[in-house]
Amino acid sequence: MAIVPSAGGRGKSGRKSEGKAIALEDLLGIRERTKDSKKFNRMMSGWNFRGLASFIGYKAALAGVSLIYVDPKETSKTCPKCGNISSHNRKVQGWFRYTKCGYQSDAERVGALNVAAKALDALGA
Repeated sequence: MAIVPSAGGRGKSGRKSEGKAIALEDLLGIRERTKDSKKFNRMMSGWNFRGLASFIGYKAALAGVSLIYVDPKETSKTCPKCGNISSHNRKVQGWFRYTKCGYQSDAERVGALNVAAKALDALGA
């Protein structure tokens, strides 16, 4: 999830969003796309992606904040600094070291930066 600047608006509460939006990865169909071990499949079946997205959408609407879904493709393999995409960028689960430019950061931070960048592209910002 990433919070990005947007055109803004007003929610049901009447509060203005002050130019903010929430960006989420569009995880519709993720269970069908990710076939792995039985342990991994059991873990995935316990996650309620739509429920969480619905709750976030409900709260965002109350606050007048836009909700944007972006394609999650390559968000975990793309360098937010130089744009290089490689599976070699992520040799360790929680850490990224980019082979092209040497940029390093926490995996969750990099994913959020890439989701935010895709949302800004979608908004034309």
